[in-house]
Amino acid sequence: MEKLKSKKKISIMQVIPAIGILISLVFIYLGFTKYGFWDEFKGPKPGFFPIVVSIFMLVASLLSFFFSFKEKSVNWPLEDWILPLSVAGILIATFIIGLLPSLAIYVLLWLKKFEKCSWKTTLIVFGIIAAIVVGAFGMWLGVPFPKGIILNMISN
Repeated sequence: MEKLKSKKKISIMQVIPAIGILISLVFIYLGFTKYGFWDEFKGPKPGFFPIVVSIFMLVASLLSFFFSFKEKSVNWPLEDWILPLSVAGILIATFIIGLLPSLAIYVLLWLKKFEKCSWKTTLIVFGIIAAIVVGAFGMWLGVPFPKGIILNMISN
């Protein structure tokens, strides 16, 4: 009878890594089939970075899933919800104004509000991040960033 009671149930600690596993597998598949990984003569294709990041996400999600069975109860204070809520905010803002403007706003808000950086530090970090994103992903790899409703209306 005690063996039946000690059987563990699936909890949120297993569901979240399982979702991460599924998402990473989808992006690995899309990266290889739709965008390509590597061109023999030109180098990395637009799917290169999504595939690399998704492989790391797959490994991290698998480790998190297997280690979640050893953990006890979950305690989620309000501070732990800042990151998931900010990701939801980025997704909503991306739909409305586009990915690059929503990420720019996020970086500026995060550095000023949560990290309490000076304006000088905030602008330097923002400039470096913007140069990397636009230079590496936009210009070098040609990643098509979502424009959102407002930017699509402006560009048409």
